[in-house]
Amino acid sequence: MLSFAAAFLMSLVVAAIATPIVLRVALRHGFYDAPGERKIHTRPIPRLGGLAIVLAFFASVSAVLIAGTGASQALNTTSHILGLYIGGLLIAAIGIYDDLKGANAVQKLIVQVGVAVLMFALDHRIQNISNPFGGGYIELGVFALPVTILWFVGVINAVNLIDGLDGLAGGIGLISVSVLFALGVMDNNTLAALFCAALAGSLAGFLFFNFNPARIFMGDTGSLFLGFVLATFSISTSSKGSTTVALVIPMLALGLPIIDTFLAIGRRVRKQRPIFSADQDHIHHKLLRAGLSHRQAVITLYVVAVFLAAAALLLRVTSDLASGLILLVVALVLFLLFRFLVYRNPDVRGVTDPFAENGRGLDRNAVMEICARLDAATSTTTVAAIVDELADKSGIVAATIARGPDPLYLFTRMVSPKEAVRGMTTYQIPLGDEPLDADLPTPAPEGSDAPPIRGAAVAIQFIDAGL
Repeated sequence: MLSFAAAFLMSLVVAAIATPIVLRVALRHGFYDAPGERKIHTRPIPRLGGLAIVLAFFASVSAVLIAGTGASQALNTTSHILGLYIGGLLIAAIGIYDDLKGANAVQKLIVQVGVAVLMFALDHRIQNISNPFGGGYIELGVFALPVTILWFVGVINAVNLIDGLDGLAGGIGLISVSVLFALGVMDNNTLAALFCAALAGSLAGFLFFNFNPARIFMGDTGSLFLGFVLATFSISTSSKGSTTVALVIPMLALGLPIIDTFLAIGRRVRKQRPIFSADQDHIHHKLLRAGLSHRQAVITLYVVAVFLAAAALLLRVTSDLASGLILLVVALVLFLLFRFLVYRNPDVRGVTDPFAENGRGLDRNAVMEICARLDAATSTTTVAAIVDELADKSGIVAATIARGPDPLYLFTRMVSPKEAVRGMTTYQIPLGDEPLDADLPTPAPEGSDAPPIRGAAVAIQFIDAGL
């Protein structure tokens, strides 16, 4: 146990020291994550913080191994250690390249698949799954390799996708790895428990600088590496316990990013968009749109992650019948959460009803996407462009942006043949309570002397052509 504590404390100290150094290097060389239409932050934030996590993790693990403690004496599986070092460094390398130069989805996928194959060759693999219809296991045989690849690629990208708010990926990762550490200790899996302790310390040290308001982002260097290590540990801790739920335990421990990834894939397939394309419909975006502040959204997701973590630990120590009841409760809670909080749709009836009166319909998904883009707009120029695009696509003749009863901007779009839209409707844009960053461009459309939009709710009104 002293070795685990040493690994945790050493990685925490190294991360706390390395993160400010990486921060200064990023500031000096201009390695920033710039604000954008699909991003939450409104000012440039240094990235590459994940480099500190990688350094702290490997420094801690290496020190414990070299020290020759009781823990290191148990680490007699050289292939496992080599897999973690080589695979981790390769994943970190593609992350660094992406943060500095920019890697496309195909390049990152090739590296991830290659690393997964390497891990399989070095005995980090899923060879069987528990039989849900009885005792024992189902041997995967020739399917072991594709299942292992799917697990590594899936978890890596799941963590990467959830890295959208200050401290979110790091905090969820810390909660998940704490569960995996506990499972490793329960199963006397010294190797997995030691590495989990080291990762937990490195995340805790980094979160001091990454929690809202963040001074530095982990970037793809951190999120890809974190996903890789979690995927590796979860394989190492999934072989014990109740046989009917053995594979479910690590999936619950990593439940939040996995759920978000499945929802994202389904959403993009439904919209016929590439599954690796970016959008603003992740769980954390929905929470922000529901009215939560940045910090409140993160803490809410922490609570969900802790709930899933507790369920994972309960599954490890309960009977099959109790495990089934636990899974039923988890499913019910998640359903209620996503049904009534996260995935409740904003009221877009006002946008569609005027078209219905004319026998026309406006694609609800298109309206939802437009609304999401409006929520993320950081300048009047962006808002104006989005409204103009909607007017063009929908055949609206005229639209205004108004604050309260006072119109700010008028957009006229002549359509042919001209179609009047009866009635008027409004969509409220929740721009938040804080003013937009003063350095951001907020010019009014040409010919308008209206003040820039800052903070308060803004309404878009779709007006009858005859008005």
